[in-house]
Amino acid sequence: METFTAIFTQLGVDSSLVPQFLIILAAFIIAQFLFLGKLQSVIETREEKTVKLESNADETIEKVQKMQADYKSKIENANRSAMKVSSKKKQKIVQKFTDQYKQTEKEVNAFVDQSRNDFKKEVEGNKSAYLAEADSLSQTLVQKILQ
Repeated sequence: METFTAIFTQLGVDSSLVPQFLIILAAFIIAQFLFLGKLQSVIETREEKTVKLESNADETIEKVQKMQADYKSKIENANRSAMKVSSKKKQKIVQKFTDQYKQTEKEVNAFVDQSRNDFKKEVEGNKSAYLAEADSLSQTLVQKILQ
């Protein structure tokens, strides 16, 4: 105990230590009641609200991500169904015009075959007339040469 007393005396502690301690204790209690208690309450409230807002923000972000994934899947499904519908319509249109093209091609081919046959008949008919006329012309030519 004498060592403590020696240390306190070297530090300059005297009999006024107890009243100083009581004054500081009273000032602390008054400050705690008037200022520090309210400050602690504000700090705790602020911390609760920020932590609570962070958790709410996390929940909101999760909801947004879920909604985004749902939106993307719905858009992809809509695109797929639209592509199916447009492909079916395109196939119907292509089939329709292919059928029309084939029908028109048959008609054109039939017309060409008919025209070719008519022309062959006409050539055959004119061939015998031209050959008969060629004989008479050759006879006329031979006679003119001989004269």
